[in-house]
Amino acid sequence: MKKWCKAILFLLPVIILIASVNWCVDSYAMLRITYDQIGQQMAVYGRNVEGLEESDFNDRNLFLACVKQQEGPKEVIVAGSSRVMNFDHRMFGTDSFYNAGLSESTVYDLLAVTGVLAAEDKLPRTMVIGVDAFLFNTSHDNDRWEDLYPYVNYMDMILNGKFDEGNLHPQKNTGTDMGKWLSLDYFRYNVTLLPERKRFRVSYTDDWETERYLKHYDGSIAYQRELREGDAATVEELTRQSMEEHVVYRMTDYHEIDKAHWERFAALTAWLQEEGVEVILYLPPYSPMMYNYIESEEAFRITLEVEAKVQELAKERQIALYGSYDPAGCGLEMTDLYDIYHVKTEKMMDTFYPVIVPE
Repeated sequence: MKKWCKAILFLLPVIILIASVNWCVDSYAMLRITYDQIGQQMAVYGRNVEGLEESDFNDRNLFLACVKQQEGPKEVIVAGSSRVMNFDHRMFGTDSFYNAGLSESTVYDLLAVTGVLAAEDKLPRTMVIGVDAFLFNTSHDNDRWEDLYPYVNYMDMILNGKFDEGNLHPQKNTGTDMGKWLSLDYFRYNVTLLPERKRFRVSYTDDWETERYLKHYDGSIAYQRELREGDAATVEELTRQSMEEHVVYRMTDYHEIDKAHWERFAALTAWLQEEGVEVILYLPPYSPMMYNYIESEEAFRITLEVEAKVQELAKERQIALYGSYDPAGCGLEMTDLYDIYHVKTEKMMDTFYPVIVPE
């Protein structure tokens, strides 16, 4: 008995230390604060969230948590990469709106977003899909979509005709994970953040813009003031540097439009139409400097091929197509960008103009 008491007395401080660090740092938002709690503040109470970027948040988990807590389907959903993230509900004239843009998005993320909406029975009336040229470049795929793997798999089964009502709908916990209290792996990672005094920490506000990166309740974002007030000279210098290094974001080593990725994308748009969703495809423009460079470099002219192929799909399927990779159509200037690739919010709707309208 004495041995057990000594063992407990020895282990108790260790257990308390592990639990305290995991709760205090909580880098993956699984104990002290959860994505479900943040999603509730956004979807139910209409609060905007500050501190997410500093906390290295998982935007896929947050998207799932928000959708789960929304009362019903939205009229308009925007999906795509960070280049569509600052479309907000005011631009579309409806409060029934959610921006499901995800950082470093791939074709699999489009499947994931649609899978979540389908599984939750919340397909929108209209879905705007940002179609970046890099979507079909397998050289720059990433595995971030695996955070929503169950929903990607669910959507894959539907598109391949393998789904039936007997299949369980996918589920993923975005709330408290009690196992993380005493997880040694979680402890080891959280400890590495202690010297930087870094922890998962957010606050809520009704302000639409603040000094920091802000996630709006409708899923859209407002960039931090430093980026919002950046000057065109800096953007031009960054663009020149990128050109000198022969880099266009996620467009290097791009030799052909991947057939499998294209087929997934085409099948997804067809399925949405069959489900009664109005599909709108949107091509986010490059800056004038970057687009001129793309046109002049053989390695990047596949961008033009992607746009032509998207236009062909839109005509064939009677899908509305808005925007263009070419900035000329919206009069985009270097002063209209936050950085090399992201258009300022006040200019976004100018880039959203009809190119192909279904008959």
